[in-house]
Amino acid sequence: MTDTTNIHPTAVIYPNVEIGKNVYIGANCIIGAPPEHKKYWNEELTHGVIITEGAVIHGGAIIDAGTERPTFIGKDAWIMKGTYIAHDCFICADVVISANCSIGGGVEIGRGTNLGMGVAVHQKVTVPSGCMIGMNTTITKATDMVANQIYIESPARWLSENKK
Repeated sequence: MTDTTNIHPTAVIYPNVEIGKNVYIGANCIIGAPPEHKKYWNEELTHGVIITEGAVIHGGAIIDAGTERPTFIGKDAWIMKGTYIAHDCFICADVVISANCSIGGGVEIGRGTNLGMGVAVHQKVTVPSGCMIGMNTTITKATDMVANQIYIESPARWLSENKK
């Protein structure tokens, strides 16, 4: 298989970023920048970003370097315009993150989960696999989540099973 990785010339990719095969990185993305974390500010970066095979990162997305582990973008993840993914996040395979989402530091998003436009996820939260998170929903530390369910509103509440 031929590597068709495509990085737009206006994207800023820091040297601490590993990029897999067949990845697309759009215009004006910033990937691997120092984490926005007071404890780690002005320290040498030891953890970066890992973007695995087939990930698509559309224009204006920002993905910060990790503080305690690399920020990880899973296989075939689809990240839309204007999304912010903070330090130490772990985004599993086949995740869709719609435009203008904000993902706090240390968040884990399970395989096949879909975040609607403008979703906000509080730091150090786990969003289980197979979930559908509705547009403008806010996931807080108090949100009790189970795999393969649909959550809506702000703060998030359970709506129904995600039958895909």
